[in-house]
Amino acid sequence: MSDFEMQMLYHGAPTLYGIKQANLFSLPLPRLQNLKGEVDNYQKQLAKRGISLQYLYCCEKRVFFLVYRKEALLHYFGDPKVKDFLVKTGYPQSVNQESSLVTTLAFLRQRIQKCNEFPHEIGFFLGYPSADVFAFIKEKGQNYKLCGYWKVYGDEKAAVATFQQYTNCRKKLLKQASKGISILSLLEAKQTLQEVL
Repeated sequence: MSDFEMQMLYHGAPTLYGIKQANLFSLPLPRLQNLKGEVDNYQKQLAKRGISLQYLYCCEKRVFFLVYRKEALLHYFGDPKVKDFLVKTGYPQSVNQESSLVTTLAFLRQRIQKCNEFPHEIGFFLGYPSADVFAFIKEKGQNYKLCGYWKVYGDEKAAVATFQQYTNCRKKLLKQASKGISILSLLEAKQTLQEVL
């Protein structure tokens, strides 16, 4: 398994398997030139399975990729409070429509470059509970109840269950990949979600 595949599987397992709308992962920037063919191949193969893989951002040392499920992302952006926040922040008025997705992601990229860090609304892109994202913004990342895959301000019990689901998914897929099963074969497997988790 290549470094690219390992990072995508380790950090993107919940999205690849369909229980999360998006994940970020990164690799050292100097490796980007050698990855172009592999990334292109995965972009084509994953697209056939309803999964998008995109370069999101490059900084001085790392290149960041976003792996996401377009339909889930657009559905999430359809939440009136989320959409209103994003539009007021400068995202397209039609942020929850497929026709605006390229522009939406381009604006996110600009926001990252301008801030030199990930803007707080990245939580909406990654599918964190919107109440937790709004609370994170309001509290400036402080006063949270629990920290796991995200900072939890609301329902701790639900968050813990979700954290466990993501961890179990990652462990199961990594275990199968360590046996030599390719990522694409893992996605084609006829296992039910309950078997994986």
